[in-house]
Amino acid sequence: MNRNTLQVAIYLSALGLSAGMFLPLTSFPVYGEVSYYRIAPVEAVLVVVLALAAPALILAGLGRASIVSPVGVWLVLLFPAIEAVLRDRNSNALQQLGDGVTSAMTDFSTDLFMNIAEFHWGGLVFLVSLLVFTLAGLLYLVRR
Repeated sequence: MNRNTLQVAIYLSALGLSAGMFLPLTSFPVYGEVSYYRIAPVEAVLVVVLALAAPALILAGLGRASIVSPVGVWLVLLFPAIEAVLRDRNSNALQQLGDGVTSAMTDFSTDLFMNIAEFHWGGLVFLVSLLVFTLAGLLYLVRR
């Protein structure tokens, strides 16, 4: 793949990833269809900003800095899981018992990538865009 193809892949996957934040990922019996924005609006906006930063950095001539975007997106998406691991290490038994009572929404956002079989079409758009965005970003950095 040449640089132009990788740039187009980054542009398109950034748009797909940004749209995927608002598309229906899955559905809950009582709650209905759920998008990532509906689960975690702040994190969804951060992902959109980081995803759209990669094409902006490439167009500005700062292609090497565009790797910050996929890394940032993954950190934002994995933050609930990282936070849960760190919280479990630094808490006593009573705090762990209290933290064990979580909502279905929090569980879903933490286990986002474990529920692939339950994804709707929007979840597949999100997941494919995320993988293409990450791979194209890494290849673009290596091929410079």
